[in-house]
Amino acid sequence: MSADNTKKGFSRRKFLQRGAIVLGGTVVASYLGCSPMRRFTAQKAEGMDIPAMMSSLQPNFWFEVLPNNTITLKSPKIEIGQGVFTGLAMLAAEELDVPYEQIKVEHSVTSSGLYDEINTGGSNSTSSLYEPVREVAATMREMLKAAAAKKWGVKASEIKTENGTLISGNNKMTYAEIAKENKNWDIPKTPELRPKSAFKVVGKTVKRTDLKAKVMGTAKYTLDSELPDMLYAVLLQSPYLDGTIKTLDTKEAEKSAGVVKVVREGELVAVVAKTFYAADSAFKKIQVEWNTPNKVQQADLIKLVTVGNGKEVNVQKEGNAKSIIEDNKASVFRQEYRTPMAAHAQMEVNAAIAHVEADKAVIIAGTQGPKIVIDTVAKALDISKDKVEVHTPYVGGGFGRKAVKGLYVEAALISKAVGKPIKLYNSRQQEFQNSLYRPNTHHVLQAKIAQNGEIEAITHDQSTPDMLKNLMGTDLPNKILGADFISAGHGASFMYNFKNKSVSVWNAEVPIPIGIWRGVGMFPNTFAVESFMNELAHQTKKDPIAFRIGLLQDDDKISVRGKKVLEALIEKSGWKTPKAEGIGRGIAIGNDRKSIAAAAIELAIVEGKIVVKKVTQVLDCGISINPEGIKQQIEGATMMGIGAALYEEVTVKDGQIEQAYFSQYPMVTLADVPEIQCFILEGDDVPYGVGEPPLAPIAPAIAGAILDLTGKAVRSLPIRLS
Repeated sequence: MSADNTKKGFSRRKFLQRGAIVLGGTVVASYLGCSPMRRFTAQKAEGMDIPAMMSSLQPNFWFEVLPNNTITLKSPKIEIGQGVFTGLAMLAAEELDVPYEQIKVEHSVTSSGLYDEINTGGSNSTSSLYEPVREVAATMREMLKAAAAKKWGVKASEIKTENGTLISGNNKMTYAEIAKENKNWDIPKTPELRPKSAFKVVGKTVKRTDLKAKVMGTAKYTLDSELPDMLYAVLLQSPYLDGTIKTLDTKEAEKSAGVVKVVREGELVAVVAKTFYAADSAFKKIQVEWNTPNKVQQADLIKLVTVGNGKEVNVQKEGNAKSIIEDNKASVFRQEYRTPMAAHAQMEVNAAIAHVEADKAVIIAGTQGPKIVIDTVAKALDISKDKVEVHTPYVGGGFGRKAVKGLYVEAALISKAVGKPIKLYNSRQQEFQNSLYRPNTHHVLQAKIAQNGEIEAITHDQSTPDMLKNLMGTDLPNKILGADFISAGHGASFMYNFKNKSVSVWNAEVPIPIGIWRGVGMFPNTFAVESFMNELAHQTKKDPIAFRIGLLQDDDKISVRGKKVLEALIEKSGWKTPKAEGIGRGIAIGNDRKSIAAAAIELAIVEGKIVVKKVTQVLDCGISINPEGIKQQIEGATMMGIGAALYEEVTVKDGQIEQAYFSQYPMVTLADVPEIQCFILEGDDVPYGVGEPPLAPIAPAIAGAILDLTGKAVRSLPIRLS
């Protein structure tokens, strides 16, 4: 169906501006103002709901009614395995009055004018589109009713919709039938959305829309995609940080069978051939020597990322915590925590297909950010952005790695050089050694414990490299906030009601390409803060859950929801029942983008190895759109958290990432899977993020269980018992 866009305009709701207004208004003030305003800005930035920034809200851009009465929803968000297609289909079905199974979802092509300029990430896909998708679907429903009313000579209010059918008295037509007869459409004002009490689909268990395709192997990823007359390329990439070509000999590669061209444009070197095997075989014949100016060692990174280095920026302050701690140095309880660098290690390596013609580029890439692809490719080719068309297939894991930097620019330049479409993808070694990494962190936490066991004052000083600067390519957020509190510092503040508390971020500069990793700053910060909370409970001989509940306010919405989560955790985990011999129990809680996740973990130490036996997670993410999808996300985040706590670590030696294969970067396996119990609370009438919050409490809960079992605290990751 098509629409006459000169007719009544479609209403843009406040959700499009809310985030920009909140952050933008405070940013201007803080840039001119003082540290209290800067703290206020940082706290707003940390808790802000990221809005969807849609290029269009025209209903006909989003939906297509097919002849068999199936409706295709063109998603502006990317399906990276998190189940966003399913959630959006459920929302659309709710307002369109069609069976959920009748909604098919696919990624929108950027040339259609529909994509989200914010990218897919931050656990905000479904929550940010909760109203937009319903509004667009409800508007389309009213468009269909208006067309039927005109045909039948009745009022639109006299027409009801049911299972994709329009009904008025004896008149009855499917959506497909009325859509076939109409070319131009009146777009009405946004209708009222249905209340939660009227939902028929939302909150129910449904099968994932992408389940069959992925199980049967018909789902297409970048590596499965092809273009006519396509060639294959292998890109030369330095295995050293900041490595540049010193000497290069491609003579043997050029003579290799099947090679079309060896492209050399500055540091860009690629072998292009008729098959990948031919390209790879020729690539191995290249003789190259590297300049290696960056000889950074692991010890250098540890030293650089240490509290006290750089400029301190206070981001949370109540009372006089710093002075109380300073005045009582001898009796203060002080601990330090560290987390390592980590790789994203997604199963699908970065890949891209590019076809560049005179003034047009078509890119196929498994990316979390089509807008970034458009911007960077247009700049590299020196063409206008409207000449870059991005197609996004399914993405085989992103975790932030595919949000910013891929191979699409290199693929475009190679395609331009050979005049044909080319496919380019990383080897596993390139994926590990030419990547963006979760940065290492350092945390110093101190508390003044009163004689009655109460916490008189508490501080958290955190050192982290600036992820946001690397992500945005500008230092402006750092200049405004003073430090990267939006990403690297996310989760550093205390959610507890301490009378005197202070949190500071020390922004470190490191010679390593760093980037967003699932959970962003929540993972390392929750590990440090919640591990310290477990140690405080141990020191004061208090139950760790009761200790936390006593520190949550009754007049604060987040605290009230947090209490309910912890109370549910006590019940669901069997916290108060006696433990089996040789079992340790630990808990932790995290507040991430308004979702609250708490985990209780039981583990044992068997032959010197940590064995996680049972994980109970309680998640309050507001209204539950797709309970089964939420459960899957909790389970996935739990396993990723176990892997990050016990195994994952990236190290550097002589300016080179040491890990190049999975054999050198151990990850969680099926043998590590414990019993996982998932429980969902609905603490609000709107949805919040799901993908990342359940990851946050896993590592500190494991550390807490080890403390409970052995009496020894864990203060660095990955956890090593000896």
